[in-house]
Amino acid sequence: MQKPQIHWRYQNPSRSSLKRGWTQLSRNIKLALITFSLVYLTFSIYASLKQQSAFSLVFCLLSTSSLTLSILHINGAPKAQLVSLIKELKIKDGSLWIGDYPLPDTVRKVVIGRVDIQGPAFLQLAWNQGHQWLFPLEELQQVRHFFREYAPQIEIVNE
Repeated sequence: MQKPQIHWRYQNPSRSSLKRGWTQLSRNIKLALITFSLVYLTFSIYASLKQQSAFSLVFCLLSTSSLTLSILHINGAPKAQLVSLIKELKIKDGSLWIGDYPLPDTVRKVVIGRVDIQGPAFLQLAWNQGHQWLFPLEELQQVRHFFREYAPQIEIVNE
């Protein structure tokens, strides 16, 4: 259940996300992507040879590859499986636990909010690079209530 970092958009693509992106593309989109890349590269090579500019050739190669990688990464990024956070919150031995992770006694603030308007919601321990959890937006009020009831010493920062 613990999610060490929220995966925001525009992360660096991994090899597995690129492979997943390629396999999830339909046959027509794969064909269109390959055709567009080849046509763009052909015109780029022709234009750079005509201008006798190695810089424009390198620029065109980089732009085509970055566009292709971006398309594959966006399509192949793992979809977050949201687990119910309210089911993971518990009091055990006098301390607050989230799943298998005990909240340290030094925690004085948590940030609770939504990633965007449609959700999902998130809970973050309020320090730089603090642990973060994503959970369904419908549980946002229940999680706030749990912290108010069972951990009144922890300040809730609503975002």
